[in-house]
Amino acid sequence: MSAHNNGSGPRANRYSESKFTNWSEYRPWWLEVQSVFRRFDGRIAKHPKFPKIIELPPLDGFIRPCYAQDVESQLMNCPASFREDLRAVFILSGTRKQLKNYNGSTVYYGHYWRCCIFLHAYPFGRATLDSLHRFYLRDVLMHELGHHQDVVNTSRKDRERFAERFADIHG
Repeated sequence: MSAHNNGSGPRANRYSESKFTNWSEYRPWWLEVQSVFRRFDGRIAKHPKFPKIIELPPLDGFIRPCYAQDVESQLMNCPASFREDLRAVFILSGTRKQLKNYNGSTVYYGHYWRCCIFLHAYPFGRATLDSLHRFYLRDVLMHELGHHQDVVNTSRKDRERFAERFADIHG
């Protein structure tokens, strides 16, 4: 029997990667998104003219896939209507749990949630900086911006298909 009567939330080890434990999936990328959003939510405008770009220092073992200036430049090259009501773009730092699970089957490069884009850190030494830089700006950032634009599709499959097409066309 657990010492915690109400459960301990998402499991913190690789054993539970594909298991449901306490009815929560083990998703270290999503946990970082939620944590960072809670930390900055009160400091970012609800309807800015241009999204705030926030760089967090990468954790040891990770590299920053792109810089705030690069993201700003990519967004400036998009029509203003694409950026409308986009609150922020976060360049995240990564977590030890993510680093331990990078060999697993589920890896996330970016997330879109609550009118914010989250670009995840990338493990050091797994790609050239130039190719990583292009991938994050043209594919990941534009894919997540596609999610921001999609107000029609309701199924996950259709939303992902729309975002992929959006990134192919505008990335």
